[in-house]
Amino acid sequence: MKVNHLTKRFGSFTALEDVSFTLRPGCTSLLGENGAGKTTLLNLLARVTAPTAGDIDGHESIRIGYLPQRPALYPSLTPVETLQYAADLTGTKQVDPVKLLQRVGLEPVDRPASNLSGGMRQRLGIAQALVHDPELLLLDEPVSALDPRGRREVLDLLSDLKRERMILYSTHVLPDAEEASDWVMLLRQGKLLMEGTVTDLLGEKSSIELRLFDDPTTEKDWENLSGVKQVTRSGTTWRFETVDRHLSERAILNRVLELGVSIQSLHVGHPSLESLFLEVNA
Repeated sequence: MKVNHLTKRFGSFTALEDVSFTLRPGCTSLLGENGAGKTTLLNLLARVTAPTAGDIDGHESIRIGYLPQRPALYPSLTPVETLQYAADLTGTKQVDPVKLLQRVGLEPVDRPASNLSGGMRQRLGIAQALVHDPELLLLDEPVSALDPRGRREVLDLLSDLKRERMILYSTHVLPDAEEASDWVMLLRQGKLLMEGTVTDLLGEKSSIELRLFDDPTTEKDWENLSGVKQVTRSGTTWRFETVDRHLSERAILNRVLELGVSIQSLHVGHPSLESLFLEVNA
């Protein structure tokens, strides 16, 4: 499915501006600060609202399941009744509510949705979105109300579901996005700032920390190292910010040999989505 120059305005406020991307099979995470336009984009893809400009190729020909940030559940219906009702609304004939509830880690408890915990309501919302076996699953902050065990179960569920459909979900839990996603999109102030695989976005950057025994070196000793863009010292630790991890590692080790010093410790810290997110939103 291809999104072409999508724009959404609310009066004079532009929530989404000229956003284009191709949604691929697998799991794509949508990152951005509050107000970046994540929910607006999901609402447009879910056909909840219409764009001010732009279009979506293939939008009308696929089944879409949507879990909003606050699941829309009838408070008097039990989980099984909720799924049966959703099946009736979508014209789905072959659905086993109990099996579907178990798939999202929720037992078919005999109490209404109004008496369920926040985490249980979130799981029920995911099950409701899956009733008609959608080809595109949209999830707005699906793990926000879950405890660590529940988050783990949802991540495992996403890994299972992405084999057979497209998934786009927004999240603030960046390590989860890094683990579960095949693709990442980063929104900022309504604009698509960057997209790609986690590897593409993080590239070859790294942070290398070096400690020496009886360190006699000065900053001048670490100048002009290949692949290193910045050198700083904090206490007894030298920190090297790199643009090419492999090149800089070799250059640092060669300089250690040239200086004739002994390494106490060497730690290579690989960048994360969190560090990238903080960098572009600084």
